Amino acid sequence: MTAAHPGPRRLRRGLTLAALTLTALIGLAPAAAAHVAVDSASPNGDGTTTVTLTWNHSCTPTTATTGVDVTAGTGVTFTGASTGIDGWTYTVKSDAVTFNGPAVPTGQQVSVAVRARIAGTPGSTITFPTIQRCGDQQTGWTDPDPASDHPAPSMIATAALLAPTDATTAPTSGADITQILTGIVLLATALGVAGLIAQRRIQQQHLS
Repeated sequence: MTAAHPGPRRLRRGLTLAALTLTALIGLAPAAAAHVAVDSASPNGDGTTTVTLTWNHSCTPTTATTGVDVTAGTGVTFTGASTGIDGWTYTVKSDAVTFNGPAVPTGQQVSVAVRARIAGTPGSTITFPTIQRCGDQQTGWTDPDPASDHPAPSMIATAALLAPTDATTAPTSGADITQILTGIVLLATALGVAGLIAQRRIQQQHLS
């Protein structure tokens, strides 16, 4: 049996649907890029993680970004910061990092980085609520819902990005001297029984 080929009408319909899908995806790209978002996160090897936040859009198309205030979400403690934006400076507190500097116009891709100890469980969502300042205007990227119009910068925690748990706490309980002696006696008894069984087997083998 010869397979039927799709007709011209069906082919055109498929091409049209593909074109519409591609157009929709392209249309979403500028909106996503307008957000202040987590671009990358990398462990530093000392229990801290460097998180880079990036954006290429100001509060409005006609304004320029003059600073961002990054606050610590649940489980986050800031320990440092950095930025490659010319002229920008920063102030680090344990619960917030403030960046300020010359105006950055819409369309220019820039980023800032915060260093933090992050406590949590692998798979949990870690947020960095951020206020983008544009002179007298500001935009809050603080909504925990990633599907909202102004989502907070966020990432999914992995074991490599989380700070190690404190292993210096002494155990709450341990074996006392009586338990240790009891264990020794039980071990000696078990070894003695095993020796007797082995000896009897040897005797039986000789008798047979």
